[in-house]
Amino acid sequence: MHKYLGIDVGTTGLKGLVVSEEGEVLDSYSYPLEMKVPKPAWAEQDPEDWWIGVYEILKKVSRTHQIDVIGFSGQMHSLVVLDENNKPIRPAILWCDQRTTPQCKKATEVFGGEEKVISKIGNPFLEGFTFPKILWLKENEGENFKKIKKILLPKDYIVFKLTGSIGIDYSDASGTACFNVKTNYWDEDIFETFGINMDIMPELYPSYGIRGELKESLQNELGWRNTKVVSGGADNASAAFGIGISKVGESMVSIGTSGTVLTLTEKKVPDLSGKIHYFNYVIQDKYYYMGVMLSAAHSLNWVKNRFFPSSDWAEIEERTNQSVPGSNGIIFLPYLNGERTPHRDPNARGVFFGISSLNTENDILRATMEGITFGLRDSFELIKEKTEIKDIRIVGGGAKNKAWAKIVATNFKMPVKMPEIDEGGAYGAAMLAAVGDGQKLEDVLKWVKFKEVIEPDYQDTKIYDDYYETYKNLYKSLKGNFEELAKIQK
Repeated sequence: MHKYLGIDVGTTGLKGLVVSEEGEVLDSYSYPLEMKVPKPAWAEQDPEDWWIGVYEILKKVSRTHQIDVIGFSGQMHSLVVLDENNKPIRPAILWCDQRTTPQCKKATEVFGGEEKVISKIGNPFLEGFTFPKILWLKENEGENFKKIKKILLPKDYIVFKLTGSIGIDYSDASGTACFNVKTNYWDEDIFETFGINMDIMPELYPSYGIRGELKESLQNELGWRNTKVVSGGADNASAAFGIGISKVGESMVSIGTSGTVLTLTEKKVPDLSGKIHYFNYVIQDKYYYMGVMLSAAHSLNWVKNRFFPSSDWAEIEERTNQSVPGSNGIIFLPYLNGERTPHRDPNARGVFFGISSLNTENDILRATMEGITFGLRDSFELIKEKTEIKDIRIVGGGAKNKAWAKIVATNFKMPVKMPEIDEGGAYGAAMLAAVGDGQKLEDVLKWVKFKEVIEPDYQDTKIYDDYYETYKNLYKSLKGNFEELAKIQK
């Protein structure tokens, strides 16, 4: 029996899954990571910390399992810069780092405006993306910039350490802000415009393309033979693949710390408004639209920890059901840490609106879930303008709450499927490894099964539509107040 190892290189930790050739999860492993914040708005990690963690996971796996192929999922956008000896020049600048605002603004102006930028790379120049980080290095760490031989993203650095192969897959490349989504190659105009040698960019590979075997020294240490490594994919794309997203119109709603709505398409048509992202998928010739809200389950955790600290999650679900759709008039704006889709507003803040003396704590709880769902619905409605949505699968910690899944289904007016296996990008990475091992794509997709389908309460869709309209108007009304508050707090 062939076995596959999927590893997700996340921000707060690594996760590894050993999966059989039939898709059964045989073992699970984890390794914590720390993020360093050397200055306000900065976020960095040492690439060697990822490698130490991956090596620890490999050693633990090797005690029990012979692995045939390894696949990876990884945090997008984070920048690893290598010198001529393929050593990291400095700590990696992470996806959540916000230091590049001046570079994004200047680059957008120099390149002819946001719409022109989006028409080429599928997205605006955003602080989290990779290319603005390269510009920042050029302007602020000139000596380090001169040393750059190649740039990689986190999972690609690990693939290099395992195999010696320097490359990147298309799904991660499309999130660098220097990859042309129409030509499926690095955009020469961007590099020429900003005076950067395009040779620093790595070679492109399919997500399930074999990159080579483990280095002989590693195979000897682990007791493995002929273990191969595939490129792997970007975290959200890998997570979507891990729940079987493969056809146009299939969607993933992820309610983790942040919230994501992702829908597959074959269109090479980015959203020129820049409100939703557009990236390459892990399946060749497929792409996806994606909206991201910054505080999804994070908002619910904040409410629970402050107002319901002694309640377990079963009680939280029960309390939610004791309120009613619309939460007896309360609307929650889930902008605890600003927002990304559709507003791109770092100043936006959380609001409970409409509280009266008749409300209960259960109304507050349900309003929190409804407000987060309205935030997800913002992305859902924008994506529907671009492509048909035929199928929804819900994952993440928030998805384990059936009351919340019902709220999502009713707001989206579609049944919501709950996968049996919800293991994020690590399971998708193992599936990519299986395809790289020669299994047919359609056979690997059959690994994905669903434990339940949550149907909408169609009698409640009208009341949610009405509350959603008010929700949208509240942001418009408060945008100026958010800006004023930010000035006061500086």
